[in-house]
Amino acid sequence: MKFLQLNFSQKIWLGFGIIVLLLSLSSILSLYNLSDINNSTTQVNENAVPVLKQSNQAQINLLKQAKISSSGYTADTLIEIDTFSREFEGVAVEFQKQFEALTETVKLDESMSEYVTEAEKHYKTYNDSVKSMFAAKKELLRAKDLANKEVQNVSNMVDDAGALLLDVVWTEYGEDDESREIMEGIQGRLDGLIIGVYNLVDEINRSQDIEYLQNSKSAIQEAFSGIQVRNNHAETVLADLRGRETWQSYLTMLTEAKVKTTSDNSISDIKLRQVEQSILARELLATSDAAIAKVVSEFDQLLGEADALFNEKQNGVLETVDLGSKSAIIAWIILLLMASQNFNSMRKSIKKKMADLAKLNSTGEVLASLLNKDKALEEVLAAMHEQTGVARGSVYLMNEEEQLEVKAFYPPKAVKDDTKAARFALGEGILGKAAESKEILYVPNTSKDSNFVSDSNMPAKALLCVPLVDKDVLIGVMNFSGDVKEVNFEDSDYEFASSIARLLVTTIKNIRMRETIEEQNRTLEEKVKARTAELHQKNKDIAVMMANLHQGLFTIIEGGIVHPEYSKYLEEILSTSQIANRNFMDLLFADTNLGSDQTNQIATAVDSLLGMDEMMFDFNSHLLVNEVVMNRKDGKQVILEIDWVPIVNQNTDEIEKILVTVRDVTELRALQLEAEAQKRELEIIGQILAVSPDKFSDFISSSLKFVDECRELINKTTTKDLDVVALLFRNMHTVKGNARTYDFKYITDSVHEAEHTYDELRKDDDKTWDQSALLEELALAESDIRVYQKTAEDKLSGLFANASGTSSLVGENIQKLINEVTSLDTNTLSHSVKTWIQDAYQVFTGSQAESVKDVLSPVIESVNSLAAELGKEQPEVKINDAGALIKRDAHSLLNNVFMHVFRNAMDHGIETPESRTEKGKPPQGLINFDTHLADAQIVFEIKDDGKGLALEKIYQSAIDKGIFTADQARPPAQEIANLVFHSGFSTAEAVTEISGRGVGMDAVKNFLEENQGNIEIILGEGQEDEEYRPFITRISLSDDIIISGEPLKNIA
Repeated sequence: MKFLQLNFSQKIWLGFGIIVLLLSLSSILSLYNLSDINNSTTQVNENAVPVLKQSNQAQINLLKQAKISSSGYTADTLIEIDTFSREFEGVAVEFQKQFEALTETVKLDESMSEYVTEAEKHYKTYNDSVKSMFAAKKELLRAKDLANKEVQNVSNMVDDAGALLLDVVWTEYGEDDESREIMEGIQGRLDGLIIGVYNLVDEINRSQDIEYLQNSKSAIQEAFSGIQVRNNHAETVLADLRGRETWQSYLTMLTEAKVKTTSDNSISDIKLRQVEQSILARELLATSDAAIAKVVSEFDQLLGEADALFNEKQNGVLETVDLGSKSAIIAWIILLLMASQNFNSMRKSIKKKMADLAKLNSTGEVLASLLNKDKALEEVLAAMHEQTGVARGSVYLMNEEEQLEVKAFYPPKAVKDDTKAARFALGEGILGKAAESKEILYVPNTSKDSNFVSDSNMPAKALLCVPLVDKDVLIGVMNFSGDVKEVNFEDSDYEFASSIARLLVTTIKNIRMRETIEEQNRTLEEKVKARTAELHQKNKDIAVMMANLHQGLFTIIEGGIVHPEYSKYLEEILSTSQIANRNFMDLLFADTNLGSDQTNQIATAVDSLLGMDEMMFDFNSHLLVNEVVMNRKDGKQVILEIDWVPIVNQNTDEIEKILVTVRDVTELRALQLEAEAQKRELEIIGQILAVSPDKFSDFISSSLKFVDECRELINKTTTKDLDVVALLFRNMHTVKGNARTYDFKYITDSVHEAEHTYDELRKDDDKTWDQSALLEELALAESDIRVYQKTAEDKLSGLFANASGTSSLVGENIQKLINEVTSLDTNTLSHSVKTWIQDAYQVFTGSQAESVKDVLSPVIESVNSLAAELGKEQPEVKINDAGALIKRDAHSLLNNVFMHVFRNAMDHGIETPESRTEKGKPPQGLINFDTHLADAQIVFEIKDDGKGLALEKIYQSAIDKGIFTADQARPPAQEIANLVFHSGFSTAEAVTEISGRGVGMDAVKNFLEENQGNIEIILGEGQEDEEYRPFITRISLSDDIIISGEPLKNIA
């Protein structure tokens, strides 16, 4: 039994092994016959056996080619045909090599050479026929695809023609009820005729009748003639119909459809070509089958010659054996019997393969013609019975529940309708395991296999399960069985079963596809009717929407032309009814605020986008403006908002049209401007209310004072003067700093522009003095300041009137009272009088002065805001004010001075939290502010725990500016530190370069000196050449700015 399960090649080698063994035994017994026996054996091996082996290999290869060509004939896609064609070419090349080797082997034998030559001639015919058949199949499928596309194109044209007919009804005659009703009737009849054209084209696409296809163009022309009769009737009934643009568009579309369906290479020509190629492919397949049959016949005769040669050599061996060596004779008899058995076995195997091939071809032809799946299953089962001798067979297919369900039997048997079909789950039984593994399973005896699912009384049998697989997707399983003693599946049976399974899979796919197409064809007419009704309603809805939409809507088609369909409201927006078929540039941009360069860009962009890939719209959409100001013909200027949207062909991903939406936003923009003005006014009011009235008044008065001083300087100066420029810069820098301190956002921008101009005059020698430009910039800054002043006067008049009254009260009279109280001799007064005087003194001083901490609170708040902008934590500010009360008229001075000092400490001294953490410092910076009185002065000392003064960078910057030279000795550190008060270090660029101190410090020094004050830098401990040094900023002012409580200390 094991021997029977060996494959063909293994059996040959086993036979040869036995022959060698017998030869060895015979040699031992009959040494004297060895020479003759070896000579005879060599002749057999060199002549008969090689012919046998090579012809066997060639025929096996031929079988492969036949299977591939048969599969190629049943393929239904170009990809499958190309795959089979490449496989066929590869196998054909291998066959040619084997054939050449066989030709070389038999070249000395004239008879065998003739058979090989004839086989080669027939094989060439077979090879050419198969290649031509593949080419015909490709042409057939291409024609089929092209025919389907043509049907789709005609369908689109029919839809467009129908839509245009609806537009004629509702757009052209929407206001004329009588004409509209007439046109509706005409439209309905024409719509039916147009759909009839589509149905005719669809019928042509489904036809396989050559005679019908040859006459189909005439049928199409007759259909269009019928439509033309109706069109002429319509133009007769409605006299003005011929002049309607939409009607003309409909006629144009109809003409295009007629040309499409009746010209050369129309659907009729394409379909005729498809049917012709189908017939040609069938004929070529028949030719190839006949040719391969002849090749097989020649090989059979060749095998006969090889058999005769073998017998001849066999007789020669017998003659050489000595009659006296009986043992050797017996060995040789056994040897020759084994060789004969192997030779006959090989010949039978080849004949069986040829028979299998013929059966595969005939079965493939039958399956290709079948339209019923059950008959196809029965045909395959019958073929397996006939070719392999199986007694019974069945086919299981996958059902919707992912189970294998029996669908056919052999022998065929009737199944009652109420009988439940047998089912197997994947992995259940031998059949289920074959399905799960997708591999052929053979069980010689089911009684010895635990996986077999059966009743206990069922007799044992041999079982073969062949899975049906399509591209790794399981379709079902073929199940074959027979008596254990009678059925044995050999290698060729496996190959035949695999081939027949592939043919069945292809047939099932084709039948299922055909059933799907037939079902679609059956429902096509209903779908067309439903789609037509849906399209009719949709077009009607669109027409109503376009007539009532309060937006301008139109589409741009090829050539930049406006499509005839657009929203009615567009005429009102553009104040014209001449819209359809105009160039969109003339319609939308003829009289706008756009320049010629911009309009050319729009026209070029739209022209290039039409017909391009959709992604090109994203690359060029920035060229399409979204807002223009148009001067309409009615004299009104309007603001138009425009949106551009590409309309893309879903099949080609190309832009067919561009949808344009136009909205009149003139009134909306006016409301927006008004709302923005109100919003700005409310923000300004909020900013003013965040500051006390007195501080706001001080800010306005000091800022206007700086502006007046700058204007006077500019008017007096006709050429560039760096001292004047430095003073202008200091003034504007101070105004900007104070505005930032109080968060007056609408002042800082214009003031910053003026400051920037002064800064450029300082830094750039080529920057010229332009008196008029400087005055204009200054006027803008002043205008912003006065907006705040006017807003306070108009909107907050009550609040600032009270503040003004209080100011009057705490003027010279209160100061006089304070002076008198401080000069009183309280020693002789009673305790109650002293207490009253002390209370009055505190009230007077509280209305005339504030503590240092209260005066600096806006500055500290602005430093906290700056910290947030710089990504730093808010610093801890420790203030020791020594109980000093700062007179109100000095508040502005202190704010101007300390605004620069505190902001410099935050901006350029205190490091980022990350940098401070790396240095072992807490993330939050620290600023110490100390106050004390000395020698009729009030002294303020400010120190931060930042990185210190950047002495090295200040020194290098001084060299760059020519203050020092590189070859002179380095000045003392204190001298370098004092350079921060030099005007050359007060620009923004210089500050960036030296990473700290200097911006505005010359302004601070100037303010203090103008008010009899002073500022100095006191360096902390460190080396003279250190890069950074800690320092203290010391500011001194006359104690006239404070109110002292010293005279009342003795009040008890």
